[in-house]
Amino acid sequence: MYLSVLQYMTDTQLLVLMPALSCLALLLVALGVRYINAKWGWLDYDSDIVDTATQNTMSGAYVVLGFVLALVMTTASGLDDKVSQEAQAIKSLNGLLILDGSPPALEARAALLAYTKSIVTDEWTVLRDGHGSPATSKALTDLFRQIDRIEPQSPKSVVIFSKTLEAADRIAQIRNDRILSVTSALPDIFYTVSLLSILGVIIICGLRLIEATPVRAITLVVQLVMLTLMLGAIAIIDLPYLGDTATSAENLQDVYHALERQDPGLLGKP
Repeated sequence: MYLSVLQYMTDTQLLVLMPALSCLALLLVALGVRYINAKWGWLDYDSDIVDTATQNTMSGAYVVLGFVLALVMTTASGLDDKVSQEAQAIKSLNGLLILDGSPPALEARAALLAYTKSIVTDEWTVLRDGHGSPATSKALTDLFRQIDRIEPQSPKSVVIFSKTLEAADRIAQIRNDRILSVTSALPDIFYTVSLLSILGVIIICGLRLIEATPVRAITLVVQLVMLTLMLGAIAIIDLPYLGDTATSAENLQDVYHALERQDPGLLGKP
């Protein structure tokens, strides 16, 4: 639910909106508790208790969000590494097909080029919807069919063919891992608990502002902004194929253009 809302916001909008809303909520809570305390005297204000609660909740929130931020950054880095591995696997298969040099191998190389192009043009834009592209699946199937047409004629070609099958299988496995990684986002329960926890922090900060001074107000606002910025950063990095900060297909694009620039004769063309 939360991710479906966040995916329509830019990184800047998210990083501005969350602190702004938290500060607005703090202002309303602070005004509310000050009014209640002044009018009815319901609150037995104890600065020592409130100071301790503020310190403990802020420290706990920073530790938890800092740990989760490090976790999602590691996950995002892992996704980038997988894209690099996929690009390298395509380059390796391309080299093996060129080394084979038979007409079926060169036709398989043309199918590999078509598959790589389909990843960039067809599949990358639909990963945000949680699935791969049928067109890319078909291109991968065509690649395997073309490889299956290769008939090794010598001990050397048998070795090359064996390595070709391994490289093709690796490409298919990496693609499956990439598609599965679309669902690697943190569960909604994390955002629910985090937002409720920040609400608790806001209430405690509001109680602390019953006795408000400029320095105290600025300190609490800065701490709250830093806390919500961390949550905003988690939400941004937790969307691997959405938003301004997302896993890039640049490595795959570079490989595709490199394959495309090679001798057209290697593509099985006349």
